[in-house]
Amino acid sequence: MGEISFWLDVYDDIFSDFDPRSYHKRRLSEDFLDEIKAAFKYHKNHTEGLVLLLPRERRKEEIEEGIINQVKTQLQLRLDNAARKEKKMLRRGLALLVSGVLIMYIDSLITVKGYNGQLMVMLRIVMEPGSWFMMWTGLDALFYDYREARMETAFYKKIIALKMRFENI
Repeated sequence: MGEISFWLDVYDDIFSDFDPRSYHKRRLSEDFLDEIKAAFKYHKNHTEGLVLLLPRERRKEEIEEGIINQVKTQLQLRLDNAARKEKKMLRRGLALLVSGVLIMYIDSLITVKGYNGQLMVMLRIVMEPGSWFMMWTGLDALFYDYREARMETAFYKKIIALKMRFENI
């Protein structure tokens, strides 16, 4: 059981430099998220908390709860997007795989029935590589794209579950 700590110079380090809105509406910084991902990658113990360290003279405790709520809100939005992407990758992979199998089945029926007309031969020439392509593309989507999307979803679930707090350096 442990915590991950980040040293911040100012509250702005958490949020995007390109978003001029107040802390309660701003988007998270990609750099901040990348640092959290890297910390999780190298932190093998179970993590329960995220500690954001700031110099005492720069802290404003009255706004920290709002910042934590905004961070959680932004992370929840990212989790929702990642979950949608995960479902999309699963559906895409399965659809391609099933379509490839069906096309291969139709191709084999044409062969077994002995349809040897020119149109059927041309159809088989197109269907055979097409079915293999669809099957392999579907499997690729399931084994790589879907897996990556699942890992992203799991990452955001872990971060949202963390207890976040600010402390003095």
